[in-house]
This record gives sequence, structure tokens and C-alpha cells, in this order.
Amino acid sequence: MVLAVLSVGIAPRAAAAAPGVPAAVQRYAPYIYLAPGERYLPADAGNYVANSSLAWSRDGNCPDDTVADVGAVDPAKLGGGGYQHRIASSVCIDHGRQWRSNDHTRPRDAKPGVPEREGFFLQSPDRYTGGQSRTAPAYFEYHPHQYVTYWFFYNFNDAPGPTNFFDHQGDWERITVRLDKNDRATAVAYFQHTESCVVPWGQAGKHDGRPLAYSALGTHATYPSRFSPTALADGLASDTIGRGDAWSTAGHLLNARTQPWFGFGGAWGQVGSTPDSTGPLGPSRFKGAVPRDWSKQC
Repeated sequence: MVLAVLSVGIAPRAAAAAPGVPAAVQRYAPYIYLAPGERYLPADAGNYVANSSLAWSRDGNCPDDTVADVGAVDPAKLGGGGYQHRIASSVCIDHGRQWRSNDHTRPRDAKPGVPEREGFFLQSPDRYTGGQSRTAPAYFEYHPHQYVTYWFFYNFNDAPGPTNFFDHQGDWERITVRLDKNDRATAVAYFQHTESCVVPWGQAGKHDGRPLAYSALGTHATYPSRFSPTALADGLASDTIGRGDAWSTAGHLLNARTQPWFGFGGAWGQVGSTPDSTGPLGPSRFKGAVPRDWSKQC
């Protein structure tokens, strides 16, 4: 698919990088169109942690165990493995090794040593869904001469009907810019739900030389163009994209790896009846920052 390029050039307009932001990261900070009517705006992941409790989901009929109350979750302990818990026996007695909050413990994931239903999860009050604003941070992971990934956080994923069984608290989305040996962009990967696709840099839509992305209504899946084919839930519903409010991430960049919560291996949201209705993994060693296949074209 060939995309309309709104601004053509070798590099984006020069702009001084903020302290701690590498030049390549600043250069390719994406320009994102939210969908018209979007209620769940970009949010600050640190605020989400501060407004959440931390709990351990238990298997069977065992009640969940609150580890830290709302307002008492320490983000450094969260990302650094400072919270620990054990799995429950058939009679709800904790046993075995201590699992840390930076181990892979997201409930509903298949993970060695931890039952599918068990694991750490953050849960925010139901009222905490609207999001911060278009001044929310975009978080980056940068590997010089290879890639820079931009992560976007939203408080809630609101799937279109009749697929609301995909609704869940917490929503992490991303795009990745592939870099050459000179830290120049060669391609852009866009992530939608469990898939991703790639557009060569010369064909990618741009705004002032920065990659464009279109965030789907409610689900926030990223698409390269407002004319992109969209899909969700095996054809039961489709994502909606368009030119609503614009979010320029260039002035709101934070290094994901220096955030105290980075590395949390549990769910960013309550536990649902399926993986799709459970809060997602966030930036960590358990969630890849780059696409599995750079050859899959959009």
C-alpha cells in the first residue's frame, strides 16, 4: 500500500532535543491523530500507578490478595521486583517460591511456574478512565543504529460493539522506527492488537518530517493512514480511524527505561475472563519493542 506523504524530506525540521532525549528520538517523535470522538485520551502511566492498587490474582475460588492499596503502590518497587507473592494451593494457602513484580506474572498468560489465572495486576478505580490530555508523555526505548520505539499509554481500551468482551483497563500501544547505521529512519512499524505491519520510510505518511500514526477509536491500535484497512475480532467489528485531535509527541518524550515502573511483569489493569479482557503487559523484557517480522508490509 502506497501512502500519501504529507511532508517529504531527508529529515524532520531541526529541533533541539530535550535534556536526556537523544537526537534521533527527538527527530522521529510521531505525530498522532486521535479518532474523532475519542473519550480515552493519552495518559500518564505514572499517574495510573499512583491511582491504582496492586493485587495478586489467585486461582480457583481463592480470593485475590491486595498487596498495596490505592495510592500506596511504590513504582520503584513495582518495576524493580520489590513486591513478592506466592501461588495459592487448592485450599488457598500460599506456597512455593516468591514471585517478584518484575517476573512475568500477568494473569491469563501462559507462564512457567505460575498458574494461568494467577499473578500481579494493577487495578484503578472505575472512574479513572478518561485519560490526561494530548500533553501526556510518550515513552521511548532507543537502541542506537537499530530502532526507536514510542510507547503510548491510555487508561482504558474500549472495543467497538459487539466486541466489548475485549474491553479492559490499561492500554499500551506503540510504533517503531527502524534506524540505519547513521541513525536515519528506514521504515516504520505500526502495531494493531496482536499484529503489526511495516511501511518503508519513503512511503510513510509524515507531518513536518515526523511519522504519522492514526489511533483507532477506543482501542488505540495504530495505523499508518486514515485509509488503512481495519479489522478487529475476526470480522465481528472494525476499528474506526480518522483525523480527530492531533497529538504531537515531540515535546513530551520520556525514556521508558528510566521510569521506576519499567519492567513490571504483571497486568496493567484488572483481570478479565480472557487474555483480551485483562490489562496488558507494559514496556518490559516480556513485551517486545520491535515487530516480529519487518518484512510484513501494510
